[in-house]
Amino acid sequence: MPHPLAVLAFILLASAAYAAWRGAPWVPTKKGDASRLIALLGLKPGQRFVELGCGDGRVSAAVARATGADVTGVELSLLQFFAAWVRGAANGGSVAGAGGNLRFRLGDAFSADLSQADAVYLFLMPETYAKLRPKFERELKPGAKVVTYVWPMPEWEAERVDEKEGKPTLYLYIR
Repeated sequence: MPHPLAVLAFILLASAAYAAWRGAPWVPTKKGDASRLIALLGLKPGQRFVELGCGDGRVSAAVARATGADVTGVELSLLQFFAAWVRGAANGGSVAGAGGNLRFRLGDAFSADLSQADAVYLFLMPETYAKLRPKFERELKPGAKVVTYVWPMPEWEAERVDEKEGKPTLYLYIR
């Protein structure tokens, strides 16, 4: 009979592999780039921000702290979701429930409800951007902002491109 810790390790690794296969391997946004994202979005308290593929929740927590926006991080990998959950609890947030302005939800970018989002952030594989684009076009309300990290959204014209030497590029789109 396998040791319970080995089973847990297998489940966590399988979950991370599945997330990577779905287009969201864990590669975090570089430190300091959350502040660039926050400046680019110009969110106000009460606006709704969704991070698709939130990883350990660092960017979501920074946005919630800096803006007062209602923030939801969506993560598919159990290991990263647990790290985000711990970060959320430490920042007065919650997991898929009420309380504070920071929430984390275990789930997939394709099933996340974006109909009320004022802004969406994603750092996924470029082919996943193309697969998500129709969902954004269907669900996002007029004026909603989408920011992609590193790669542009196929077939969309960026409203603004934030380029800093030695840093990945941020692309801002407004629906």
